[in-house]
Amino acid sequence: MNLPLLIQIRAETGLTQKDMAQKLNYKNKASYCLIENGKTKVTIDLALKIKNILKLNEDDFNKIFFEN
Repeated sequence: MNLPLLIQIRAETGLTQKDMAQKLNYKNKASYCLIENGKTKVTIDLALKIKNILKLNEDDFNKIFFEN
């Protein structure tokens, strides 16, 4: 995962970690923070939810979740 790109795009959209956690129906931002810190695995389902929230294009989606 390209975590710096994920963080950059999230910040550019004006969303906080807390915003992302709420949109993903997490109880608090700590759960989402684990994603950005690389501490939790991201399933395809979760990746697609993040793609929709951040309105990622296919190129950015692939760069974040599939390229090393």
